[in-house]
Amino acid sequence: MQSTLGRSSSVFVGALTRKRLLLLIALGVVTWAALIALFGGSVALEAIASANGWWLLAALLVHYVSFGVRGLRWRRLLGMAGYRIGYGYATSLLVAGWFVSALLPARAGDLLRIGVLRLEDPRRAAVPVGVSLGSIVSERALDILAILSLGAGFGWSVLHAQAPNWVIVSYAAALALLLGLAVAILAAPPLLDWLRTWSQRSLWQKLLNFVQQVVGSLRLLARRPRIAGLVFVESLFIWLSDAVVLWFVIRSLGGDLPFAHAAFVALTGDVLAAAPITPGGVGQIDLAYVALFALTPMVGAAFNVGAAVLLVRFITYWSFLLFSGVVAALAGFGEAIRRLHSEELTPFTGVDPGASLAVHPSSDASS
Repeated sequence: MQSTLGRSSSVFVGALTRKRLLLLIALGVVTWAALIALFGGSVALEAIASANGWWLLAALLVHYVSFGVRGLRWRRLLGMAGYRIGYGYATSLLVAGWFVSALLPARAGDLLRIGVLRLEDPRRAAVPVGVSLGSIVSERALDILAILSLGAGFGWSVLHAQAPNWVIVSYAAALALLLGLAVAILAAPPLLDWLRTWSQRSLWQKLLNFVQQVVGSLRLLARRPRIAGLVFVESLFIWLSDAVVLWFVIRSLGGDLPFAHAAFVALTGDVLAAAPITPGGVGQIDLAYVALFALTPMVGAAFNVGAAVLLVRFITYWSFLLFSGVVAALAGFGEAIRRLHSEELTPFTGVDPGASLAVHPSSDASS
């Protein structure tokens, strides 16, 4: 894992290049041009130009507030494992990780978060890789559970039993992933005990200690039902925010699509974007929105779909790309990435075989 982080740091440095940004912008321009042409050309542009700015401002605020809640949730998950970091630092690191993921496919920014937390810092205790990885996997599990709960509920109210197979398959795949994770967590302790008998070699035992640390971090939610309920409510707010953003954008265009319909489109789009193929899902998410709107009854809800998709993506991706890049720069994470690139991280020594987590003294750095 340490060598993986070391190699990934060079990828992060490469991600923050002008060439990559230009390629991403080019892909975005192609997507915008295709959507504008598909939905009436000048008609789509006029719809965007005449959109109600107050509704758009409300959508922007909701989206940005949701990231504040994401930072609070991640800080809470790390705190359960005994690592207290400041809210400002946790949120800014999460936003910086989103910036890297926006430039690279497959959620690469999560590795940045793990690597930065592992660096020694006089203001806070270094977080072991297993603990930070466990917190991020917990985030993903909570995200999938929240999206499935909300999306399936709104989807049933909109389409009832008439959802097409590709929508059903998308939800089934997400549910299977969540159930597989739950089974793995439950089966892990006896399985790890059995695997320990295979070999007493130091490297093998350290690997199992690392896996035990990750699993222990994941099992903390089951042991803390009150906190588990709280972070699940936070997860529901985070993903319901996507539905609110889309609904506000539709309202800005003069549309009166029922909230449940907008929520189905937004949340199913989130399911389809769970594994982004392109950096930031550029093009991928836009097309998913168009396909989902085609499924949604829109009688009496006249608005330009292309304009709605473009405005939503501007708020949730393009504006946030600029914002997250500024946050990453001002918070000093460029220097952290250079440290990851140039320094060899302290070797991971594992945890005591009898413990599921390694707890270090808490640190309450405020930023």
